[in-house]
Amino acid sequence: MGNIDHIAVNGSHALLGAEITGGFLGGAEMQFAPGLNCIIGGRGTGKTTILEFIRYGLGMMPDQKRGSRSRAHSVVKNNLSNGHIRLHLHTLHGMRYTADRPLNDECQVLDENGDATAISLNRDRIFKADIYSQNQIEQIATDTGFQLKLIDQFEEENIQNINTEISRLLRDIEHSAGSLRQFDRQIGDLTETASEAPAIEEKLKGFQQQTEGPNADAINTAHGNKAVRDREQHAMGYLQSEISSFSHRYQKAIHDLMYNLQGQMHAPLLSGPNQDLFSSANALIGEMTDELHKSIPWVAQHCSTIMANLNTMTNDLNLRHAQQEQSYRQLIEQSQAERGRAVERTQLQKRYLEVTEAKRQLDELVSQRRQSHYQHQQMAARLSTLRDERFKLRKKVADYLTSTLNPTIRVTMTQAGNIDKYAALLTDGLKGSGLRYASIVDKVASNLAPAELSSLIQSRNADQLAEMAGLDPTRSTRVIELLANDHFLIRLESVDLEDLPCIELLDGRDYKDASALSTGQRCTTILPILLMESERPLLIDQPEDNLDNAFIFETIVRSVKEAKASRQLIFITHNPNIPVLAEADRVFVLSSDGRQGAITHSGSVDEVKEQIETLLEGGREAFLRRKERYGH
Repeated sequence: MGNIDHIAVNGSHALLGAEITGGFLGGAEMQFAPGLNCIIGGRGTGKTTILEFIRYGLGMMPDQKRGSRSRAHSVVKNNLSNGHIRLHLHTLHGMRYTADRPLNDECQVLDENGDATAISLNRDRIFKADIYSQNQIEQIATDTGFQLKLIDQFEEENIQNINTEISRLLRDIEHSAGSLRQFDRQIGDLTETASEAPAIEEKLKGFQQQTEGPNADAINTAHGNKAVRDREQHAMGYLQSEISSFSHRYQKAIHDLMYNLQGQMHAPLLSGPNQDLFSSANALIGEMTDELHKSIPWVAQHCSTIMANLNTMTNDLNLRHAQQEQSYRQLIEQSQAERGRAVERTQLQKRYLEVTEAKRQLDELVSQRRQSHYQHQQMAARLSTLRDERFKLRKKVADYLTSTLNPTIRVTMTQAGNIDKYAALLTDGLKGSGLRYASIVDKVASNLAPAELSSLIQSRNADQLAEMAGLDPTRSTRVIELLANDHFLIRLESVDLEDLPCIELLDGRDYKDASALSTGQRCTTILPILLMESERPLLIDQPEDNLDNAFIFETIVRSVKEAKASRQLIFITHNPNIPVLAEADRVFVLSSDGRQGAITHSGSVDEVKEQIETLLEGGREAFLRRKERYGH
C-alpha cells in the first residue's frame, strides 16, 4: 500500500487504510483521511461490502440480533471469497498496527515494522470503532438494549469495569445462594434430630433417679460408657477406611494427571515448527510427574504404617470393650430392677449420643451459615452499590446528551426499569403449569421486586403475594407452589434488572418516544447522538436513509462538519449534500462490471466532482434541468 505516514490523528483511534486481497473487491486499496470520508458508487458496486469487511477485520461483527448477524456474515462470506482484509490502524495512544484477517480465520495483528504480535483485537481492545450497518440506526430507536449500549459508549471504560465486576459478583452470589440453601437443608435435617434431646434427657434422668442402692452411680456411669463404646468402634473404623482409600485416591490422581498432561504432548507438537517450546514444556511436565510418581511409594508406605498401628489399636480397643462389657453385665446382674430396664436404657443412651452429635454438628453449621450469610449480604450490598454507580454514570450521560441536544432530543434513564429478564424468568418458572401465566407474570413483575418475591415464596405467604400482585388467593397459592424450589430461587436472587433508557424527540410541543416515531423521525433522533464527539471512528452505511434533504442540510451537515474536527467519519452515502456541503476530506468512488468491483477514483470533493455529479445527482443534465425549473 502507498505511504500512509503523512496521516496524523492525535488523541483518537483512526483507520489509516484498508487493502482487500481476493474476492469481489480484490486489489482495492483505500487511504482514509482523519476527518470525513465518503464512499459512493452505484448499486452493487460494493459500498456496503467495504463497511462489513472493515467490521469483520476488526472482529466487530454484530451479535445482538441473529438476523443482522446473519446478513453481515453473508456479505463477508459471499464477497471475500479466499481473500483477506488488511486494515492499518492508529490507536488512541499513538501506536500503529496492521490487522490482517482472511475468511473463516482469526485476525493477526502486526506491529508497524510488519512483525507479528501476540495482540488480540478482541481480547486486548487496543482499537475501538463505532460501526452501524444500514437500518441499524432505526433499530437503536426501537430497542432499549441498543440504546443502552449506545449510552454506555460515552463512559465505556468505567461501565465496562463495573459490568465485569457485576458479572463476577453475580456468579459468586449464585454460588453463595446455593451454599446457603444447602446449609438450610442440612440444618433442617439436624434440627429435627437435635430437637429430641430434651425428651431423651428427661427419660434418662428418670432412669437415673430410678437406680437405687450402693452401686447406683457406677450403674449410671456404666450405661453411659456402653453407648460410648459404639461410637468408639465407629470412629476407629472410619479412620481406617479413610486412610486406606486415601492411598488409592492419591495414586489414581497422580496417574490421571500424568495421563492427561502427557496426552497433550502429541507427536506433531513435538516435531512441529515450535517443537523447542513444546519439548521444554514436555520436559517440565516430565520432571514434575517424575517427582510426584516418586512420592507414591512414600505415601503408600506411610499409609500402610498408620493402618498397621490402627489395626493394633483396634485389636486393643476390642479387647478393652470386651472386658468393659463383661464388667457392665456383671454390674447389671446384681440388680433385678436394672436387668429389666437395661435394653431400653441402652438404646436410649445410644440415641442420646446420636442426638448430641447432631446438636454439635447443628451448632457448627449454624455458625458457618451465619458467616456465609454475612459474606452473601456483603456481596449483595456491593452488587447494589455497583449498580448504583453504573446508573449514575448512565444518568450523567443522559443528562449530558439532553443538555447538548436541547431542546430537540431528550434522554432519560430509569434505574432497574427493564424487567424483561425478570419476566422471562417468571415465565420459565410457570410454563407448563396450566395457568394462564402471561397476566400473572405481568402483575408480579410490575408490582414486586425480585427480592420481595423471593421472601414471599420462602415464607409461603400466599395472602401477601395476592395482595401485592393483585392476584386471587387460589392463583397466588399455586404460583408459590410452582416457584418454591431452590433452582428458581437462586436464579431469582441473581436476576439483573437493567436500567431503562428513554430517547425522545420533540414533535411539535410534545416529546415522543423514539420507538413511536416514524422511520425518518427515528433516524432524526438517533443520528445526532452518533455524531457527537468521540475518540472512536464512526462508520455508517447510508446515514441519510429516510431523512429529508432539508434536515440533512440544516442539521446533519452541520453536525458532520463539527464532528469531523475531532473524530474520523467514514460514510457510505447516496446524498450529495453530505460529501459536498460537509466538505469531505476524501471521497472514494466505486464501480463494478457485475463480476468485479473496484475503486476507480479517490480524492477531495473537487477532485471527484464529476463522479459526484453523475452518481449522486443524476449527472450534469439533471443539474441543468433543475436550474431551468427552479432557477437555481
